Amino acid sequence: MSIITSRFNFNKFGLLLSKHSYQIKKNDILAGILIGLEPNYALIDLGLERICFLPLKEFSLSKITNTEELLNINFIAEFLILDIKKNKRIIVSLKRVKYIYLWNRLRQLDFTNMIIYAKIGNSLGRGKLVSFNDLCFFILNANIPKYYRRTSNPNLFIPFKFLEIKDSFHIAHISSTSAVFSKVNKNLIVGSLYLGNIVSIKEFGIFINILGVKCLAHISEICQNQTLDLTSFYSRGDQLLFKIVSKDIERGKISITLEN
Repeated sequence: MSIITSRFNFNKFGLLLSKHSYQIKKNDILAGILIGLEPNYALIDLGLERICFLPLKEFSLSKITNTEELLNINFIAEFLILDIKKNKRIIVSLKRVKYIYLWNRLRQLDFTNMIIYAKIGNSLGRGKLVSFNDLCFFILNANIPKYYRRTSNPNLFIPFKFLEIKDSFHIAHISSTSAVFSKVNKNLIVGSLYLGNIVSIKEFGIFINILGVKCLAHISEICQNQTLDLTSFYSRGDQLLFKIVSKDIERGKISITLEN
């Protein structure tokens, strides 16, 4: 049996759609009113011939366990048509509309020289999830300083910079390493000497930490014999004097050479 909606007066657009037998499509956005709450879903009137269903997981970008935590009867908002089932049941989403709004606001900001702080989330494969302004981003471990990779503090905020925003895919490339680098960049001068501790030794060179930035001393800057086993001469934690050779501001990388 079909459920006929009240066709509330404020949704004149919904009445117009019904009058002209407009066929709604997935991803259409319509104004609606909440007319019923159940434990796992809400009933939404979009001014169409049938009641629409709003699943609990489509209520909010943040996790909720009870429908009444967020919405009340007569709540009015815009809803995105998420799916139209074969039995003509219409599934709608509130959080997708919120996501589109937040993304559109994000792309209007100029993040060229801006450092953002996001809350660290769970580890996922080769990186971590972070949340900023109700949006979730993924940062590769290669773009996260070691301290933030190892921490398990759920209340820690990590600095990051936007490297690239791909609007058509709603994807943003971000880096925490670049943000840390931006904060200490003015204190690191090309040609100047600094003291730093070895954090790792590789076949191709030595990585040294200076003011929270991991700098690479390539083996060619250390000795003429590039097949030399560097672990025979250096150990992790050793303090060395080095000179900054170059800085890559966009990638947040510093090249150094050791001083005798």
